[in-house]
Amino acid sequence: MNEPYNPPAPPAGNTVPAATMKIFMFLLTVFVIAQMIGTAFFGVYFHRRLDEVEKEMHQQDSYVFMRMLQKCNQKDSSMLLNCQEILAQFQKAFKTEESPTKETFEMQKGDQKQLPIAAHLTSITNSKSTAVLQWAKKGYYTVSDSLSYNDGKLTVQSSGLYYIYSQVTFCSNREASSQASFIANLCLKSSGSERVLLRAANTHVPSKPCRQQSIRLGGTFDLQQGASVFVNVTDPTQVSHGTGFTYFGLFKL
Repeated sequence: MNEPYNPPAPPAGNTVPAATMKIFMFLLTVFVIAQMIGTAFFGVYFHRRLDEVEKEMHQQDSYVFMRMLQKCNQKDSSMLLNCQEILAQFQKAFKTEESPTKETFEMQKGDQKQLPIAAHLTSITNSKSTAVLQWAKKGYYTVSDSLSYNDGKLTVQSSGLYYIYSQVTFCSNREASSQASFIANLCLKSSGSERVLLRAANTHVPSKPCRQQSIRLGGTFDLQQGASVFVNVTDPTQVSHGTGFTYFGLFKL
């Protein structure tokens, strides 16, 4: 006799549906993210609040200190204050704030003292029949505040050692080589008297058109306040006034 086969039923278990598990994980993730964001906002708020409290404490300390100064000024005997110590602290703080400004001012004064004293001049055609060369007040004209220029002369306003230099370029077109040499002098005028500091000469060379030749002068001299220096030549009509040919200058060492 054949009986039908019935497979055994699976054992009953506490299985959780997949949809429920997904919802639970989603809620857990949202909770964790919200907690992290909340913690960050709280940290920012906490630090800002600490800064505000610290600022208020400083303001309160300043207010208390000013009240103590006021009490000392009013000579209120009801307050047990050491007014001499409080005033000493206030004066010390005030001097500390003033000292950088004073030091800065002294440094600026020192910088002004270190400004260079110098001049550099280039020649111009002299309309006067004078042997003293004249210099242009434009182009490469340079004269510092401690110097003055007038009628071909540089005058120093500060005593000291100065290096004085000059170059004179002239046009040699004499027919005979036996003519007198072309001479350039660097001169000093001080206390009403004049004297030659440096002198140089160059012979003429017969040439048509003219042949340009240069004479250079330079040296260190101790000049007193109000002294003037200048350059003169034997024949100013022969001087070449092109750019860089003839110049004159000095600077303080």
